[in-house]
Amino acid sequence: MSTTQDLNDRLARVLDDLEIRRAITDYATLVDARDWTRLAAIFDDDVVVEYHNGRTTVKGAKAVAEYVEANTSHVAWQHHMVSPYGVDVDGDSASALAYLVSHQQVQGDDTEFLMMAADYTLELARRERGWVITRMVHTIKVASFLPISSTPIAGADVPAAVRH
Repeated sequence: MSTTQDLNDRLARVLDDLEIRRAITDYATLVDARDWTRLAAIFDDDVVVEYHNGRTTVKGAKAVAEYVEANTSHVAWQHHMVSPYGVDVDGDSASALAYLVSHQQVQGDDTEFLMMAADYTLELARRERGWVITRMVHTIKVASFLPISSTPIAGADVPAAVRH
């Protein structure tokens, strides 16, 4: 039989898990929305982010938002699909892994788009304002430019509603 304290502890773990997942998905949503102020707010002030398989390290919440803004300014649109896995909470600290599939179209080029599969290894901390990202490592698994076509693949049955 569970005690009230047991139930409260379980509920706290569930809430932590949900809030951490929300911080991770907010990262993707805010990048796509180009909301640089809110993007900076999901990071700890002293965050360290390693982008592009460790080729670029950015330190500080504002610097991360500025880096992402500068490195996506050539993109007409982008869509980051992030799936958080393996959230582990230890008191006021947590770690997580998130898988990423991203699509981006370069401004002025309607012939191809970039598809990237990557992952994020994250460390987070509970602060007064909620869970924030304190460290993030972005590891690209594959990135490829793919053609944009309104012609279905041979043999594909594409409903008229989704054809161009």
